[in-house]
Amino acid sequence: MERGKVKKKEKEKETEKEKIREKGKEEKVKRKEVEQKIKEKEKEKQEKQERRKRKEKEEKRTKQGKETKKEKEQFKGQEEEGENKDSTLTRTPLEPLEKNKQILVLGLDGAGKTSVLHSLASNRVQHSVAPTQGFNAVCINTEDGQMEFLEIGGSEPFRSYSETYLSKGLLLIFVVDSADHSRLPEAKKYLHQLIAANPVLPLVVFANKQDLEAAYHITDIHEALALSEVGNDRKMFLFGTHVTKNGSEIPSTMQDAKDLIAQLAADVQ
Repeated sequence: MERGKVKKKEKEKETEKEKIREKGKEEKVKRKEVEQKIKEKEKEKQEKQERRKRKEKEEKRTKQGKETKKEKEQFKGQEEEGENKDSTLTRTPLEPLEKNKQILVLGLDGAGKTSVLHSLASNRVQHSVAPTQGFNAVCINTEDGQMEFLEIGGSEPFRSYSETYLSKGLLLIFVVDSADHSRLPEAKKYLHQLIAANPVLPLVVFANKQDLEAAYHITDIHEALALSEVGNDRKMFLFGTHVTKNGSEIPSTMQDAKDLIAQLAADVQ
């Protein structure tokens, strides 16, 4: 009789253990199902985020394309009769446009800004004879995207427009004719007016036309432009540049300058 009770209790315990094991298995299965659902939700969330990012990137590209088109329409100037073909990108000054931050290309007229800019864009020497009468907007492709350059004519009537863009510039490229000694004081005055308007804007100076016999060495240009006075808070670089035979590869110094400009622009953005 007692053995029967013991066996019954043992059987009940075994049954209870079996129930616990089954319950544990069920809970384990449920946990796996919950974990799977969480993973699926996380994956779905990540996919949504990626789709949203792609959509935002596409919308940004579309917006930039519209703005570029708008700028081209707004700045489209009438070409003068007999104007040199290299100057077809010039713009007449109209109301400033609100757009992405740009790399400003400034300097006196005749310094070679357009030739330098077009040579950087194509990696080939491209001379421009006609001076820029207004604005010259150029996009240069890089491994990380695009750099947007804005050249403003260097003759007296157009210089006042540069102040409008300085506050929105990524960096300033200042081109000076190294062989035009008589205008170096004027170039110095213009440069220091520009950097005074934006005390932290990175500065890259092109001491251009170094191939000419009368050209000052870059150390003389550094002194003539008083570059030691630009301030300790500003990044400043000086390159000796020249563009010689049309169609030839740009000099190594210009390629170095292009790489540096791309790096500075990426750091500022």
